[in-house]
Amino acid sequence: MARITGATEQIPDEPDFAALTTLRQGLQDLDRFSETVSREHGCTSSMFQLLLAIKTARRGRGLDIGMVAASMRVRHPSAAEMVRKAQAGGFVTASADPEDGRRVLVSLTDRGERTITLLGQAHVDELCRRRGGFLSALQALG
Repeated sequence: MARITGATEQIPDEPDFAALTTLRQGLQDLDRFSETVSREHGCTSSMFQLLLAIKTARRGRGLDIGMVAASMRVRHPSAAEMVRKAQAGGFVTASADPEDGRRVLVSLTDRGERTITLLGQAHVDELCRRRGGFLSALQALG
């Protein structure tokens, strides 16, 4: 609800700063958790995001690096570098599209599938553990 402080000016009520702080700290804690659990599985949090993007992307005629970049909201060269690192770690394969040699198709290896499954479940468990704090803070914000 806004307060009226003159003929035309309205000043909004202050937001619940404690709730905002709780959310911000929860997100930071979740980011640290993601880094830690990803390292325990031989990758980084960014690589987990890459594996997640590959796992969930709409494939159609195959998943190429441009599609990975769009899914991750990064530039093509950044996605290509992430794919190269994931390939070196044995998490993904990258191969020329047999129908269009200009495209590089990306898919998860068995190791990538196992890793995304384990990391995904760890993240679900952590989110469920933190659910109450997030919900309380969101409800306090309206």
